[in-house]
Amino acid sequence: MKKAWSVVLIIVFVAILLGATAIGVGYLTGADLEQVYLTLEQSPVATFILRLMSYWEQGYAYAQQLIAAFPAWFAGLF
Repeated sequence: MKKAWSVVLIIVFVAILLGATAIGVGYLTGADLEQVYLTLEQSPVATFILRLMSYWEQGYAYAQQLIAAFPAWFAGLF
């Protein structure tokens, strides 16, 4: 198990190192961060996540409405 954790830590360290290197190179080459954010925002994965979040928010709002209306449906019990 100790060896497995060391492998996981090495992978995490390499991922952090690659990410920092990519960000550094981006800044050095004058990358436009707004363009990066816009590209990420328009990706299919981001669109899926935004739609999923919207779905859950609508479901939560509907559940709140049902819970608020519940005592009115069973006025004799409350």
